[in-house]
Amino acid sequence: MNQPTTLTNDAAGAGSAAAEHLHIDADAIARIGTLATAAAAVRHVDAATFLVLPPEFTAKSITAEIEAASDAPNRKRGTVALSSVESFKAFIVDQGLIDSSYIYADPDKRTLTAVLNEHVHSAPVAGWRDFRAVYTAELSREFDNWLRNDKKIMEQEEFAIFLEDNIADIVEPSGDALHAVALTLQAKTEVAFSSHRRLDNGQVQLGYSESITATAGGAGNIDIPREFAIGVRLFKNGEGYKVRARLKYRLGNGKVKFWYELDRAENVIEEAFDAYIDAATASGFTVLRGKP
Repeated sequence: MNQPTTLTNDAAGAGSAAAEHLHIDADAIARIGTLATAAAAVRHVDAATFLVLPPEFTAKSITAEIEAASDAPNRKRGTVALSSVESFKAFIVDQGLIDSSYIYADPDKRTLTAVLNEHVHSAPVAGWRDFRAVYTAELSREFDNWLRNDKKIMEQEEFAIFLEDNIADIVEPSGDALHAVALTLQAKTEVAFSSHRRLDNGQVQLGYSESITATAGGAGNIDIPREFAIGVRLFKNGEGYKVRARLKYRLGNGKVKFWYELDRAENVIEEAFDAYIDAATASGFTVLRGKP
């Protein structure tokens, strides 16, 4: 007759460890199965792709990853910044999207923004509005220089140096005439200005006296124009414009200080930007004044 088998402590412990090991392996297998099911549970909603995951996992859209791995994007998007109005026009015309686009002209920021997938009435569906081309009319270096120094009061020598450095921009009177004024002002820094009067030719005559020696002195006059004009490009890569300016001065304690005041520079800038708006309109696109 067979006797019942009695397990020793060592055998019992080994069985318990094996059971625990089997339990861990089963749990891991279950999780692997869950992940495999989730990976297979791909759902497509229009152009978006989703994974359907169990409650303990997080849902993640992989639309962008799939598009990035494709040969081409799903649609056009992005913003292109152009540095001339001619390049701006060339780009938007090349896209061939005139029926789904608006151009927004912002005179305050001097920008033209073409939204090439806009909400237009003729389109069957709304646009994403994220495919754009932008042109910003940046001031040219030379005109920005004149604007920054507009109404800035300068000492005699400082003003003379400013005129000499920017003489190439002056078109009326001739650059040579104002250059002669600049050289005279530089040479007469030690004189005492005592009088001023307006001349019939529109200029102003400043009278001065100077000490040549301890016992003898000299006197003279400097004729300066009351107005002048600069001819500069207002915008980078843009056309040249004539901007008028009034030359101002102030006498005090034998010294003279100068400054100039540009004549309605804001209006000239607005006129120049309006020409860009007209150019955009001539391309056949609908141009709206405002911000997109």
